[in-house]
Amino acid sequence: MAARFPVKNSIWEIDRNTWSVGERLLLSRTPTAPADRWWSDGCGSFYSISELAGTPPPSRPLSTLSLTPIRLIYEAGDSSAVWAIGDAFLKIKSSDHPETTREHVTIAAVHAMRRSFTIPNVLFHDEWAGRRYLVLSKIPGCTLADAWKTMDEATKCQYVDRVVDVCNELGKLRNDCIGGIDGNQLLEPLLVKRNAVADFSHDNLLKACETLGMDCSNFVFYHCDLGPGNLIIDSDGSLGVIDWEMAGFVPKDWIRTRFCISGGLDLPGTGDERVDWRRRMQRRLSTEGYPEIADEWMSWWRGE
Repeated sequence: MAARFPVKNSIWEIDRNTWSVGERLLLSRTPTAPADRWWSDGCGSFYSISELAGTPPPSRPLSTLSLTPIRLIYEAGDSSAVWAIGDAFLKIKSSDHPETTREHVTIAAVHAMRRSFTIPNVLFHDEWAGRRYLVLSKIPGCTLADAWKTMDEATKCQYVDRVVDVCNELGKLRNDCIGGIDGNQLLEPLLVKRNAVADFSHDNLLKACETLGMDCSNFVFYHCDLGPGNLIIDSDGSLGVIDWEMAGFVPKDWIRTRFCISGGLDLPGTGDERVDWRRRMQRRLSTEGYPEIADEWMSWWRGE
């Protein structure tokens, strides 16, 4: 049964320390840490999330009291929304493509890898009524998007090199199919032709990649969304990577190509400075031997 309310209205206030989520979960704030599924509110108290027992108690839309600790920081129509809640994020997303790999599955697999970067911890996940619910720990620091404008040239080059290293590290993991880390489908909309049915099966994505002239002899693991908003810079200079829902196995050509074509990887702002990040990334990837098929993709995408 589908949910009865828009995604962005999934959280309702019960009282100043208790909220219902999706009419099925209970989000609570307490002065002491519970036994499990908890995280800090950053001010000395703790949040926890659990299944609602019995009939949901009376609730109301979020009041001013709730809008400070529970901040809606992203929404995309009725398909997804993200809230910052203390030292964690709650992500709720419509399950429009049920055969694609779940983000919590990918994060668990990446945690098992040797890596030079930080990723979130999964604090809770569930799925019902056509929606996915995921609570992730917050990585300390600020986004590269926010930090970029204050960086000098040497520091910008340093982080370009670091993210190229991330691509190289992930790419050591290989597969013989295009898809997610668990063998399910890969949510990569830019490999489905514009206005076509959203078919993310291996066969359909492989057909697109072969049409574009990519080397499909094997496939490497890639994040697929390494924009400046998904890269976290801590005060000690360490790098964190978030938002793993699109990660999976793709042709090596696709790694550099995506930086060439995707406006979603732009920096904030207007004018030429917006493309500075992805322009630097694709040039640096070129020196590492990553090919690209950007011109071919543009013609294919436009149906030429």
